[in-house]
Amino acid sequence: NSIATAAYPADLLTRARGMVVVTGQNKVSGNPDDAMSSSDAEDDFQEPATPTATQAGQALPLLPQQFPEVVPLNVGGMYFTTRLSTLRRYEDTMLAAMFSGRHYIPTDAEGRYFIDRDGTYFGDILNFLRSGDLPPRERVRSVYKEAQYYSIGPLLDNLEDIQPLKGEKVRQAFLGLMPYYKDHLERIIEIAKLRAMQRK
Repeated sequence: NSIATAAYPADLLTRARGMVVVTGQNKVSGNPDDAMSSSDAEDDFQEPATPTATQAGQALPLLPQQFPEVVPLNVGGMYFTTRLSTLRRYEDTMLAAMFSGRHYIPTDAEGRYFIDRDGTYFGDILNFLRSGDLPPRERVRSVYKEAQYYSIGPLLDNLEDIQPLKGEKVRQAFLGLMPYYKDHLERIIEIAKLRAMQRK
């Protein structure tokens, strides 16, 4: 079919001659005698493809990230290896969210998934996720801080029942019952000092 010159403005014809449209049956070249009719063009027209992240110069993948069953980790320069199911053990933790596939986790030069956090106590975190093991008493405070960062509620609950955190928990509960404890304590000290001076 040819395009009638009277039906289209000159600039439209010029643009049409420069187009090459590929259909399932034939190719339409730049020759105006081979151009498709407007109805054929409408039937075969497709929206241009949306550029992917790679085309746009970005490195982030568009699809959900897939993780292997055995996950190599680089936590602040310290290397660990664990099962994906271990990282996902408790659904409402940061680690489970990070390795759910909904978030992009960068990798280092050797392909380990990188977590930008001091890895000194990450082994204790993994030991709890694997088998419920708790750290030695001297590391309780530090592991508690890491458990807060990774939002591991069950580990926090267990650590709060171990000294020295247990003592602090009891103390905070006691102070909560006495909101003016500090003021009362200062007053008690003042009274004690006055009585001591009177006895002299």
